[in-house]
Amino acid sequence: MILKTMSRLLNSNPDGEPVPNNQPFDLAELTRLVRRFSVEQQKIPQQLEDLVALNYLAAVPTPPPGRKFVVDRKRVEVRLE
Repeated sequence: MILKTMSRLLNSNPDGEPVPNNQPFDLAELTRLVRRFSVEQQKIPQQLEDLVALNYLAAVPTPPPGRKFVVDRKRVEVRLE
């Protein structure tokens, strides 16, 4: 029961709704998840796949064509390059 509750919390936004895995993506939401990961894991993720590996995110959303998601480790945020 505890693991199920933790899984739901890790895969939800502040309202308890699942983190969407479909388009459109939300850079603010991705940044919020990166910051949450950083606080809880006491390290900044190298890439969004790190969030997937620990169930903070169901899957990495697809960026716009010709762009990619980058975790800015200095500012602890997600941006598009």
